[in-house]
Amino acid sequence: MVFQQENAAVHSARLSNDFFQENNVALLDHPACSPDLNPIENVWGWMAREVSDHGCPL
Repeated sequence: MVFQQENAAVHSARLSNDFFQENNVALLDHPACSPDLNPIENVWGWMAREVSDHGCPL
C-alpha cells in the first residue's frame, strides 16, 4: 500500500516524516499546491457557480 497526502506544512513536518520512515510507510509523491483530488469538493464548486450564474446569492 502507498499512503497519499498533500505536502502541506503540517503533513511534511519532521515528526510526520519520522513516523512514516520508522514504520516503513511508502508515500506517494504529491506536489505542493496541486489541484484538489477530492471529487466532492469539485462538485460543491460547480454547484456554487451554477447557483451564482442564475442570479442567486450564495
